[in-house]
Amino acid sequence: MYEIVDLSQEIYTDAPRFRGHPATKIEYIARHEDMENAPIKPKDITYAAMMLHMCDHGPTHTDSVSHIDERETAPNIDQSPLSMFLTRGVALDFTGQVEPKQEISLQLLQDELTKRNLTPPKEGTLLFTGGHYRRTFPREEYISEYPGLGREAADFLYRECGVVNIGQDAPSIDAGVNANDLIFPCHVICRELQRHNTENLANIEEVAGKEFLYAGLPLKIRNGTGSPVRAAAILNL
Repeated sequence: MYEIVDLSQEIYTDAPRFRGHPATKIEYIARHEDMENAPIKPKDITYAAMMLHMCDHGPTHTDSVSHIDERETAPNIDQSPLSMFLTRGVALDFTGQVEPKQEISLQLLQDELTKRNLTPPKEGTLLFTGGHYRRTFPREEYISEYPGLGREAADFLYRECGVVNIGQDAPSIDAGVNANDLIFPCHVICRELQRHNTENLANIEEVAGKEFLYAGLPLKIRNGTGSPVRAAAILNL
């Protein structure tokens, strides 16, 4: 019997996001108890419906290559193969091993892989948490207080190991120390190698040190620069 671990954050008004992206807003357009103000008024039922306003990089989401590549050849999210988002996966937990904002070095990454006896899967996904993600942070603090991969670590995973997707439970896979200065070395490598990254994940610590099937299928947004995903790890297949 397989086990499914939900890796997605909730979608709600003013959910955490990277600065520069608009806030998520959710409002009812119809409520069961207020049918007089509903857009339509069925005779045999009442109904409820919501309007969702959110950035394609707002909640748990995947970046398309076109998000960071201005060339016309860069695929949008609706042009990206679904095989990029349904892959073998592994996860690492760096809690207590890295400070807030700090880069996760190549050496630390390799040491943790060796300790857990894990190999980043070729054409697969690697997820990580630094343990400093907190949903209760004010947005400005939330932006800064998370670690992320250094360039060498990202280059090793994407280029040498051949992973196609890296994800973490913070607004960026780039370390806060870099993101706060608007420097994004991991995203630059994604541009160079035409790879994906997934951000604002959740519950990675529950699958840390394990291998699983990763599922994070994007919505088919026409010309999308990214997409919200319902990410999950499927274990014991």
